Amino acid sequence: MPPLISVQEVSRVFHGGAKFVNALDRVSFEISDGSFVSLVGPSGCGKSTLLKIIAGLLPASSGSVSVSAKPVDGPLENVGMVFQSPVLLGNILLPVEFAKLGVGDHMERAWSLLQLVGLKGFEEMYPHQLSGGMQQRVSLCRALVTDPQLLLMDEPFGALDAMTRDELDLELLKLWQEKKKTVLFVTHSIQEAVFLSDRVFVMSPRPGRLLENLAIDLPRPRTMEMMSSAQFGEHTLKIRALLASAASKSATSARSTM
Repeated sequence: MPPLISVQEVSRVFHGGAKFVNALDRVSFEISDGSFVSLVGPSGCGKSTLLKIIAGLLPASSGSVSVSAKPVDGPLENVGMVFQSPVLLGNILLPVEFAKLGVGDHMERAWSLLQLVGLKGFEEMYPHQLSGGMQQRVSLCRALVTDPQLLLMDEPFGALDAMTRDELDLELLKLWQEKKKTVLFVTHSIQEAVFLSDRVFVMSPRPGRLLENLAIDLPRPRTMEMMSSAQFGEHTLKIRALLASAASKSATSARSTM
């Protein structure tokens, strides 16, 4: 079965007058349909840039991306996106209106998603009346309301407190298991990446390169108790070691060019 997402030798350079920033350098990977994959790496390594390139919101400087065996040459239609700061813009059915789909046809799905994430009874609330965790639940519902094949998530829970973040991680896993979506999840949290994922892609400091494609062989369904297991600890320690080694090499290289 061909992969849902194929990223081949993708690089991205940002130009600003005489200066340029090399954000990504020859990144390649494949993601199979229905899998949950996380991207981890230091700030500025190009994780969010890579997500935007896959979504078709930003062109690659070189290399290629395909989704469902079709080249990505513009914004994807069958994709839901969730960002760190929830921009609610009114309601869950907004993507339906933007896509000029029948709002009535999607109303039942919207109600079902609200119930699934524990927001039944809050349907008439304004965004400012909701907590940060509730706002992110709404953002998740909005990303799923058109039933997209692919869900791209850019540090969606990074600004939340630890307890709310744990709750939403469990909520997300429940949604993923029920809806059978493919998820690409950007996070700074190694523990979160290991807890959620089938695979974790570890990226180097800028320019972002793929250091490791790590399989997470923890059983499913996942529980918070797994975080205290030796197997979970081994995965997190391996990722930490990879990131620490890459950071050390990057610092040495930077000093040698001064």
